[in-house]
Amino acid sequence: MDRRAEVVIVSSSAARGTAEDLCGPVLRTWLEGRGLRVRVHVVPDGPEVLTVLRELTEDSHTADGPRLVVTSGGTGLNSDDVTPESTARVLERQSPGIMHALWAQGLRKTPTAAMSRGVAGQVGRTFLVNLPGSRGGVKDGMAVLDPLIDHISAQLEDVHGHGEDRSVTRSGDEVLPAEGAASPASSAGFAVSASSVIPTSSVDPVGSAAQGAEPAGAAGPGHDAAPADDAARVPDAASSPPETGEAGRGRSGAGAVLRAGITEEPLDGELARREVADPGCGAVVGFSGVIRDHDGGRDGVTGLAYSAHPSAAQVMAEVVAGTAREHPGTRVWAEHRIGALAVGDSALEVAVAAAHRTEAFAACSALVDRIKASVPIWKRESFADGQHTWVGLDA
Repeated sequence: MDRRAEVVIVSSSAARGTAEDLCGPVLRTWLEGRGLRVRVHVVPDGPEVLTVLRELTEDSHTADGPRLVVTSGGTGLNSDDVTPESTARVLERQSPGIMHALWAQGLRKTPTAAMSRGVAGQVGRTFLVNLPGSRGGVKDGMAVLDPLIDHISAQLEDVHGHGEDRSVTRSGDEVLPAEGAASPASSAGFAVSASSVIPTSSVDPVGSAAQGAEPAGAAGPGHDAAPADDAARVPDAASSPPETGEAGRGRSGAGAVLRAGITEEPLDGELARREVADPGCGAVVGFSGVIRDHDGGRDGVTGLAYSAHPSAAQVMAEVVAGTAREHPGTRVWAEHRIGALAVGDSALEVAVAAAHRTEAFAACSALVDRIKASVPIWKRESFADGQHTWVGLDA
C-alpha cells in the first residue's frame, strides 16, 4: 500500500481564493510526521467533493491506493454541506466508533460539535474520515486518530494478531493532544504522546488581518479560513492553575493570570497593559482584536453581535491558565467582549508582560490563537444591505 495520505479541504471561500486554508497545513504537518507523503486538495462545497473522493480512491483496491484520505469541512447543516453524503457513497464499510470518539472529543469544549455529520470508514485498503473545517475541530480529530493510525493501517493490510508491532506509519514525532484532550490515563482510553509542535494561527480572532470577529469556538463542522503565520504548542488544560505573586514577575515559576474574563462592557486595552506591567518585566505586549468593515471579501459590515455558551467563562479561564503555565514568568490579561459591537470596537484584549520581548510576544500570540480555537463564542454579522449571517455556530 502506498505510504500516502490525501487531504481534502472543503471550503468554497478557500477554493475561490478569498480566504486562506488553515487546516490543510496543520494536517500536512501531522501526517508527514507520521511518515506519510501528503497532498492537499482544496475544493468548493458541493458536488465536486464526490468527484474528488472518487478520483482519490479509484486505486484503493491496489497497491497504488492511498493509505488515508482526510477531509476537513462541509459537514454542517448548510445546503451545500455534502461531504458526509459524498464520503458515504464512496465507502464500502463505515466505522461509526471513530465518529463517536470524534464527537465526544469535540463536545468536551463546545456543544456545537454535535452538529458535525461526518462519517468514517474504508474503501479497499484506504481509510477515509471526515473532520470539521475548523482548526480546533481538526486538532481534536488528530488527538483521537493519532493513536489509532497504526492499528487502522495494520488491519487494512490484513495484519492479524494482537501482540506484534503494528507500527506502519510511526515516526519519532507524534501529535500533541488538542486542548482538553484525553490523557493516557483518562477514561476515554486514547494514549497520545506529547513531543511535537502543531502549527496554529497567530492571527487576530476578532481583528485586523481577517474579519476580526471570527468565532472563538472551533470544534464543530464549519471551515476555518483566515491568514496564519506562526506556530504554537497545544496546551494541556487539565494541569494545575498557574501560580501568582512573585512567580508572575518575569523571573521564575508559572505565569500569573491577572484577568481571564468575558464581559458585556467596552474593553480597555490601556488598562490591560497597565495591569500586567511590573518592575521585573522589561516587555509589555498588547493585542486588540478590532471589528472591521469587511469579511471574506464582502464589504459593508456594519456591526457584530457576539453570543457565548454558558461554559465560555470557564473555558476562557482554562485557556489563559494553560498559556500562563507554558510561559513561566509572564503576567497575563485576557478579556473577550460579547453583545453588540460596532466597527472599530475591540472584541478581544490580550496583554502579556515578561522579562524579555521574545517571551511576551510568544505568549501573547499563543493565547490569542487558543482563545480563537477553544472558547465557545459566536457572532452575528450585520451588513449595510440589511442582510446578516451567523458565524461560529458550526465552528
